[in-house]
Amino acid sequence: MLEKRDLYRLPWSMNDNPIAWLEVTDVCNMHCDGCYRQHLEGHKPLEQIKEEVLFFKQWRNPDNVSIAGGDPLVHPQILDIVAFIRQQGLKPVILTNALALTPKLLRELKRAGVAGFTIHIDSRQERPHWAGKGEGKLNALRQQYADMIAREGGMCVIFNSTVYPETFHEIPEVVRWGQANIGRVHGLVFITYRAGTPDINVAVGPTAQAVDLDQLSYTRQRFSGEFVTSPQVYQIIKDTLPEYEPSCYLGGTLVHSSYKWLIAATIGTRHGVYGSVGKKGMEVAQAGHHWFAGTYLAYLSSGAGRAAFLLWPWDRAIRRAYGQRLKDLLVHPWRVFEGVHMQSIAIIQAPDLQPNGVADMCDSCPDMTVWNGRLINSCRMDEYRLFGGLITVVDRT
Repeated sequence: MLEKRDLYRLPWSMNDNPIAWLEVTDVCNMHCDGCYRQHLEGHKPLEQIKEEVLFFKQWRNPDNVSIAGGDPLVHPQILDIVAFIRQQGLKPVILTNALALTPKLLRELKRAGVAGFTIHIDSRQERPHWAGKGEGKLNALRQQYADMIAREGGMCVIFNSTVYPETFHEIPEVVRWGQANIGRVHGLVFITYRAGTPDINVAVGPTAQAVDLDQLSYTRQRFSGEFVTSPQVYQIIKDTLPEYEPSCYLGGTLVHSSYKWLIAATIGTRHGVYGSVGKKGMEVAQAGHHWFAGTYLAYLSSGAGRAAFLLWPWDRAIRRAYGQRLKDLLVHPWRVFEGVHMQSIAIIQAPDLQPNGVADMCDSCPDMTVWNGRLINSCRMDEYRLFGGLITVVDRT
């Protein structure tokens, strides 16, 4: 059972956060259910993108820049964007559906300085040649991209997917695939689906005027069932992989019991998982990175697995994992030469609308972006662009 007192509350804030969410385009080459973005403004010009990167650097103190969209790979100046971010001493990470990713483009992006990719693949995308495939079948596609990036080398890759009530039971297949590829897949992210519900059909904008909900993708979609929650995703992963245990979290802005970001870092080899980083280990890693590098940390390299054992004096969970490592080597001594890897498993519970019409957001939101010289929640940018600010949704009655 999850207990917040057993987890490290990440120290991230609006002005000191490892992630800068840079939206470079609204254009996309695929439709995904649950997408927050509409095609309103096309590609951003390079000069505006540079200004936003410098804004993040001044006011966000990021370790990396998540280059998002739309799909950033369709931006005609994506190589220039990546190169500029790297020149600023930041890590460029591309968030993409990877439909446009080819070996040639991958090599060019690596030369430009890309640090890695977060690739969104799930069964509710309108993905060519993969229609009707479940999450387990889609592991073959994930494998293609993981192998492509591993062959090029020197970049991290994380796979995320949206979790629907209909696909919840397929999470174990993705987790088992990820663990089998722990040497080349650096992370998995499960994002719980949220949309409008039938009884909330009136919206009030920042000027107290009624607005048209149908202009927003996440309110056009109506959902009448029960949404999947972070604790439910945690439990199904735990049942699949007993060595998995989260170490840190971000809560909600309204609901004290919500887990908006729930993150684990498993340690293991291709033969199996030894354990997970614990609360104290994560605290030492975050504080240590901030002490030495000046920023908090969001993305780890696969090779961090062996280095994690250095945190054993502070972390009982790591001591247990190291004990499992020693037992493994006693039985299989030749494995001492094989790599030990770390793989993150994150659960993100999207904003939950409360009865008073206000959403329970992610406290210290990691995915804030720039809009008119302000930092705002990226998942709700369309409200700012369409209505000038956040809306409040109320019961039709």
